[in-house]
Parts: sequence; structure tokens; C-alpha cells
Amino acid sequence: MNQPETKAAIDAVSELLDAHFREAEDCADEDGKFSLGFRVCFDRSHSPTRLKVTCRVAKVTTDEIECSVADPAQPKLPL
Repeated sequence: MNQPETKAAIDAVSELLDAHFREAEDCADEDGKFSLGFRVCFDRSHSPTRLKVTCRVAKVTTDEIECSVADPAQPKLPL
């Protein structure tokens, strides 16, 4: 394990968590659940290694209406 890379990644995740925690908390569902996602990318094709840490806060809203619509070209059948 590369200690400097790992420490830099953990420090970046911690900084992003502090920066976006309140925003994520504001997106909580009715049960109080919320989440933040983190992605850590190491690019060792450069010297020194480049580190990119991404934080994702997403709120998903789902709404649905379901109904039946009669075909106006079809006459109603007697019951």
C-alpha cells in the first residue's frame, strides 16, 4: 500500500464529506436516509501520481400516474 497516496485520498474524501454533508442531509428521504458516493482515481501515468476524488450527492424523485384510456375509435360494448 502506498501510504502517501492513501493518506491524500482519505484527506480528500474527508474534505469533500465536510463540504457536502449538509447538502446530502437536506436530500434525505421521508425515513431520514441519505447518501454520498465517493470515487477515488489514481493516475500513475504521471509523475507524481495524480489523484482525483469525486463526491456525488443525488436526490431522486419518482412520481407515477397509471390509468386506462379508452380507445375513442372503439364503441362501448353493452353490458
